[in-house]
Amino acid sequence: MKTYKNILLSVLFLFSLSSCSDWFEVTPENEISKEDLFATYDGYRTALNGIYRNLSGEALYGNNLSWGFISFLGQNYNPTSWIAMYDVSGSVMNYDYENADVKRVTQAIWEAAFNTVANCNVLIQNAEQQGNDFFYEGENERNILIGEAKGIRALVHFDMLRLFAPAPVTGDDAAYVPYVSKYLTSHPTHLPTSVVLDSIIHDLKQAQKLLAYNDTLYNLDMMKSASMRFDGNVTSTAKGGDFFAYRGTRMNYVAATALLARVYQYKGDKATAYEYAKEVYRFYNEKTWYGFTPENNISNTNVEFRRCKLFEDILLAFYNTNIYEVYDNYIRAHFYWLGNYCPIKNSTNLFAGDEQDFRYRYLIGSNTTSTGFSLKWVPVKDVSALWNVQYQYPLLPVMRMSEVFYIMSEYLADHNLTEAISILNTLKRARGADEVGTSLTRDAFLEVLYNDATREFIAEGQTFYLYKRLNRSMYNGEYPIDMTGKYVIPLPDSESITQ
Repeated sequence: MKTYKNILLSVLFLFSLSSCSDWFEVTPENEISKEDLFATYDGYRTALNGIYRNLSGEALYGNNLSWGFISFLGQNYNPTSWIAMYDVSGSVMNYDYENADVKRVTQAIWEAAFNTVANCNVLIQNAEQQGNDFFYEGENERNILIGEAKGIRALVHFDMLRLFAPAPVTGDDAAYVPYVSKYLTSHPTHLPTSVVLDSIIHDLKQAQKLLAYNDTLYNLDMMKSASMRFDGNVTSTAKGGDFFAYRGTRMNYVAATALLARVYQYKGDKATAYEYAKEVYRFYNEKTWYGFTPENNISNTNVEFRRCKLFEDILLAFYNTNIYEVYDNYIRAHFYWLGNYCPIKNSTNLFAGDEQDFRYRYLIGSNTTSTGFSLKWVPVKDVSALWNVQYQYPLLPVMRMSEVFYIMSEYLADHNLTEAISILNTLKRARGADEVGTSLTRDAFLEVLYNDATREFIAEGQTFYLYKRLNRSMYNGEYPIDMTGKYVIPLPDSESITQ
């Protein structure tokens, strides 16, 4: 791997990457070396916050791995043909990975991802060398720092695997991406997909174990409701202070468990995926910490007051206070002639006969210049004025409870179809959609499930991964798209595989 070169950027502690193969540090007068940064417990907090800021940037979940690049790969949008001919979006939707503009995007994703991994590794290695007494909140704080960093490291590697390597269902277990678990590894070896998946699972299990005490016992009040997980007005009640609040926007126990379910399902081990999903489901069904956004919170005639992010069931989200400016600038630059919005592809067909579905009725909008665009990312005029919902606007959803329902239902379709239908119907009722008939066959049920997931994942970046995992033709709401040779993105030109 040629893409590492770290620069310590003051309090954010972000490492940037270049094509140089050597590591070195630059410490100008206005920057902080890692030795100085990790001299106090507060420096570790600063480092971890910097990692989250990196994740929320446009190269990763602030655009490319959320509503942007990955959603275009998933055929979520429908720019007019003449715009698609000249814009990078058209090349992405046509899977033209050799296009120079597309290459720049994939290069940015790769570099930002392993930038984040490098930061996680240096934080983990330094924190593991410290005793519990070094940290303000002792062992719990040390566990949170290491646990969150390991969980993030696993998540980032998993998304790189899902982009740059074939899905396990294909049987291709060649070496495509590395798993970088140590700082200062200048040329990590690319590993078989099965080995990378095992490393991801190992890190997520470590994260789950390290975060369990804080999130289910010591600071459980910060996890018990959507307002406690996301609302900055309640941080004063967090034991240990603000750093221990905002658990919905940090890697937490429930999120790590849900990600384990996602990874095992991708791996093809649906039984183990189901077991982890059941543990997450318990926080909805038994503990009632999670729910689904009721209709009266998304039906307001004033779109700015709708909770379009449906944040009540979000298990993990990153956070960017400038996301609407980022989205608006992108849309204006790429789709100005569409009225500053890019319409959702074939939404009328996707929701045909089920137009009361909240995801269609309330989350897809129109105005005098545009029709059929996602309201999840529509810029608002004055977020600060929306006192009752303002904390949901900057969220970048990474995983939801709804996906846990899909994981459980897909497994149960082969073992207890009646229960599978019941679980999916619970979700459908919560989203205002028509319920599944109890007489469906297993195959017919799965088609309904995948259709519902396609609705759920609009403009959130999971559609591409869904159909890639299944190795099926991409469904865009109207007709299947043959994906032969299109599911694996080539490694960036700057990347070299070292065996």
